[in-house]
Amino acid sequence: MVREALTELERARGLALGAALRRARGELPVRELAARSGLAEETIRKIERGGVPTPALFTVAAITAVLDIPLDDLVRAATATSDTAVA
Repeated sequence: MVREALTELERARGLALGAALRRARGELPVRELAARSGLAEETIRKIERGGVPTPALFTVAAITAVLDIPLDDLVRAATATSDTAVA
């Protein structure tokens, strides 16, 4: 199965999502977030820098649970930021 290339909007949303997660993480080290969420450090780093523009829902949910931020707030922040970046 061939995956279609991501659109500019999807890439922008991935960057916005990563930036929003990075801001939410604040001073919490990636290593600590990874340990508490059960994810690999590299996975978190890739998401934060936009290298995984469409991460799995359960991956993002694990991160937001540790950071104690509502998933829908994160989606709104990422969508609003990416929509202005593409416009």
